[in-house]
Amino acid sequence: MSVPTQTDMNLVVLELMQDGQERSRKRIRDDVAVALSLTEDERNEMTSSSKPVYASRSDWSVTYLDRAQLLDRISRGVYRVNDEGKSVLAEGLNGTELFQRLRKLIDERDPWHITKKPGQQTSSIRATTIQDDNTQAGSTPKKSPQEQIADLSEEMNDALGNELLALIMEKDPSFFEKVVVDLMQAMGYGKGRVTAYSNDGGIDGMVSTDELGFRPIYTQAKRYKEDHKIGRPTVQSFVGALNGARNGVFITTSSFTREAVDYALSYPNATLSLIDGRMLTSLMIKYDLGVATESVVKIKRVDSDYFED
Repeated sequence: MSVPTQTDMNLVVLELMQDGQERSRKRIRDDVAVALSLTEDERNEMTSSSKPVYASRSDWSVTYLDRAQLLDRISRGVYRVNDEGKSVLAEGLNGTELFQRLRKLIDERDPWHITKKPGQQTSSIRATTIQDDNTQAGSTPKKSPQEQIADLSEEMNDALGNELLALIMEKDPSFFEKVVVDLMQAMGYGKGRVTAYSNDGGIDGMVSTDELGFRPIYTQAKRYKEDHKIGRPTVQSFVGALNGARNGVFITTSSFTREAVDYALSYPNATLSLIDGRMLTSLMIKYDLGVATESVVKIKRVDSDYFED
């Protein structure tokens, strides 16, 4: 059997998940290949960015089913079908019908949580999500091609961010401390090091912003599940560990409560930066930490200067 189109792959993945098992993205990819009885050649068929076609389409199907809320995300990168997903599958929809249902559900539920300005259309999902191999007949683009490309880039980076967090959660806590220091270095703040893993006094890393180390930045790294919000007391403990130092960065894979954020913003004796999981992965992508560029697309325009006298 050949690799299904993206539209049909959505149905393949949903059917695979109907057994109720919890699966990681990698296991879903592997199980899809087995379920489709893909040959070695079909498994080795690559996209233009050198990723197996079946794996790419499987990953995007997981993203779409998750955003349509037909799958539950049990933990970072681990999914299980929910009752609504089973109910939709029981309707006996074909690939195209499921594709249309996903578009409707995603449009209604706006899962990317993008804040809209008055009169502004929601970016990303409404205009560009779940593109089939060919443009759907009768569709009318509401955005310019440049805007659609930007929206798709945002969508892909969001999915990439989820995958990065899932991989970080699979590693031990000391690896996350290294990620934090590596990120500070990649951002150009100076040479960093991870402190001793035991008896670190609440400080996980230090970045020297000058050669003699007179202006150090101290870091704290907390690898928590996304529903474990960090409150003000934890941030206050970090401030105490700074012991008078002027710069501190607290990075977590989860998020901060409003009280923690307000405390950091109003603290008068040091500059405190709080970075949650979403901002962390955004910075990792921006500064090429733990990611690699698959392909580059050049967008060209007319050089009006060339045609002027």
